[in-house]
Amino acid sequence: MRLQNRCYGVLIGFWIFSLVVPVQAQNTPDEMQSMRLNLELLATTLEEGLGLNERRGVFSPRAGDIRGRYLQGHGVVLEVTHNWQSRDIPALDSFSQSLGQLSSQLDGLILQGVVQRPDFEAMRDQLALSMRSDQVAVFYRDVMQQIAAMQEIPAIERGLVAAVSSMQTLQSMGQLDDSTRQAISNEIEALREELDRHLQALGTLREQIRQQALVTESIPDQDTQARWLGVREQLSQDLQLIQSRLDQQVELLQQRRILAEQSNREQAERVLVLFQTRLFELLCDYGAGLRGLPAQEYVNIVLVGAGDLMSDNVRRDIVYQIGKDALMACQQGRLTPSELQSAASRYLY
Repeated sequence: MRLQNRCYGVLIGFWIFSLVVPVQAQNTPDEMQSMRLNLELLATTLEEGLGLNERRGVFSPRAGDIRGRYLQGHGVVLEVTHNWQSRDIPALDSFSQSLGQLSSQLDGLILQGVVQRPDFEAMRDQLALSMRSDQVAVFYRDVMQQIAAMQEIPAIERGLVAAVSSMQTLQSMGQLDDSTRQAISNEIEALREELDRHLQALGTLREQIRQQALVTESIPDQDTQARWLGVREQLSQDLQLIQSRLDQQVELLQQRRILAEQSNREQAERVLVLFQTRLFELLCDYGAGLRGLPAQEYVNIVLVGAGDLMSDNVRRDIVYQIGKDALMACQQGRLTPSELQSAASRYLY
């Protein structure tokens, strides 16, 4: 029985060896070297034909790159890197979007009471009244807190940041001419100056109340209280008007920005379609260098980051898998480039 098992083991080992040897024979060192050279030549040709060697300036990076690899038993992998978005879409857009998300999250925490917005003037008020614990101190502390709780100021500050961000993005996209940009800048600057004037008036009111709180031993009379209340309410109404004007400006800018971004996305999609069409044309013209590829292996084209935008702000890759027979048929004129693209397996990763 042992001798019979040993004979079976020898036969099975010989059978496996007989299967492995032909596969290894197809990939001699010379053939592997030839495959690498042909792949490098094809990648260089594709880069030139697709315009990936172009530069905006002497010291600017190239428009893209193609990295070719041969994976024995699987085939050829061509990784294409390129800025798939329109060149008119600035990198500032993603930064300002992230900044806006962070700001909205912080504002939500502030409204929930999880995080307190630092108010150094309020800290001074508390310090001024820290030595007093009588009814007079309670009165002044309440007045100070009412002033510190005016929510129009942080809302206006956020609006100014949003307006400037949208204006800069539109300008980077080439969507604002000089006269329009100057008019928007003047409006934003006017709103900023009005805010500064009201902040100065509010600071004057706080200082008056703080100084009286330090020297007086009694609650102020009704006329003084009415005057303070009138100034505060007038400042609040004025700030609400500023906020309303600013909200209108921000809304208009955001609408223009949304339309511009949509236009750029559509343009980027058209550019991507043209890029893929040109890629398959070049593969048909210059794919003969891959005729040494084993019949069971594939040509895999990976368009890095050309796919859909996912929730984590990362774009998926578009992957094409092309059979050798289809590639050779296209190279020989039996398939058109568009037919080759339709025959290729396409998926997102």
